[in-house]
Amino acid sequence: MKWKLLLLGWVTITGSLFLGSLSGTVAEQFGLSRNSQLLIQGLVMSGLVVPIILYLYRHADRITGVKPKIAVYSWKRAYHFFTGILLATTLAVLGFIIATTQGWIVIEQWHNPDYWFTPLLFNIIIAFLYEALPEELAIRGLLYDVLRSRFATWLAVLFQTLLFLSVPLVVNQLQVLVGLNPGNIITVDYIILILCYGICLQLVRLWTRSLWTSIGFHLAYLEITRFVVLQSDGPSIITFYETVNGLGGLYISFGMLVLGGIIVSLFILGAKRFIWKRA
Repeated sequence: MKWKLLLLGWVTITGSLFLGSLSGTVAEQFGLSRNSQLLIQGLVMSGLVVPIILYLYRHADRITGVKPKIAVYSWKRAYHFFTGILLATTLAVLGFIIATTQGWIVIEQWHNPDYWFTPLLFNIIIAFLYEALPEELAIRGLLYDVLRSRFATWLAVLFQTLLFLSVPLVVNQLQVLVGLNPGNIITVDYIILILCYGICLQLVRLWTRSLWTSIGFHLAYLEITRFVVLQSDGPSIITFYETVNGLGGLYISFGMLVLGGIIVSLFILGAKRFIWKRA
């Protein structure tokens, strides 16, 4: 029965991601704006994932025999949403300080909020609905908890990470199958990023015992990379150039945010374990 729950949870997040991307394509055919397409994708994604996963959680608690006093997704733990945001922001700021002092990046301009604030606010809403909330609730939430009821913590973290990676891989194949453009370009770099990112997000949840921490970290990571690190044609909070092409951005987005998040989380988990043993 546990494997059935695991499969249903995985199918829910994978199928919803595919349907979310499909809904955006359908909206485009009706001539809706890009922002409207993104909003529809987010509403479809969360509208499917959230109620289904919460329903499956009710069965998971009964089947696994583990029902915490306060659920990891409970509003009573929602203040940890800001813990996740604060952690990601702190790591990013430290990353920029180190990168600038080492001469890897040179900041040229801080842009006026009038230029980036509205696009940032809209993207926060979309990223929360389409990525952070449904992915964390399903993968770092239900799938991990079902795995943890059967395996040791480190194995449960590893297996949820592999399931996390399988979602975009399968969705890409489904998109190609029905004639849609793939949502992601699957490369070795992308696979390494997803694997490390999945571990980071799970560890962040573990030391706070709140799914809201990983939701906050996930959301902050997306916005930092999109509006600060990636120097694309869209609105950006700052403009900088890299003395060694790709080094500064990679150091901040992957080295500090992802690997740094893993290191900080392992340190906190180790310290908590040490204190618990000494008590």
